[in-house]
Amino acid sequence: MKRKRTVHEVAFRLAYDVQTQMTGKVGEFGVELTPMKMRALRVIWSSDEATAQDIVSTIKRDKAQVARLVEDLCEQNLVERRMNPNDKRSKLLRLTDCGRDIFNKVEQIEQSFANELIEGIPKEELEVFFGVADKLSENMKSMN
Repeated sequence: MKRKRTVHEVAFRLAYDVQTQMTGKVGEFGVELTPMKMRALRVIWSSDEATAQDIVSTIKRDKAQVARLVEDLCEQNLVERRMNPNDKRSKLLRLTDCGRDIFNKVEQIEQSFANELIEGIPKEELEVFFGVADKLSENMKSMN
């Protein structure tokens, strides 16, 4: 008898498959970018400047872990720190030229990957998928 699939099983498999594909493609740049580093870069990129606290809030990791992550990104010359004129206790993070170049390449890979991923799936089915995924995400947020 075939075992019934569960939502979390499918979600884990899909997340793992996407992560594995993207990590392999991004690895071709010669820069070590873990999924968490890519998420942090996206936080910084999406607002042009961000604080470590913005990253903590978005990726749901503790401050110490994000501090190490930011330090790694700075050492890789992908992110730079500067004084925050609104709060002397914090630093603003922004992508370096190298960081923007890498992130633009990541964006191109993601777009190409997304196009391949949805090949042959009707638009209506994708809309249903997005709606269900959004609802699942909302439900998870309310579980905390």
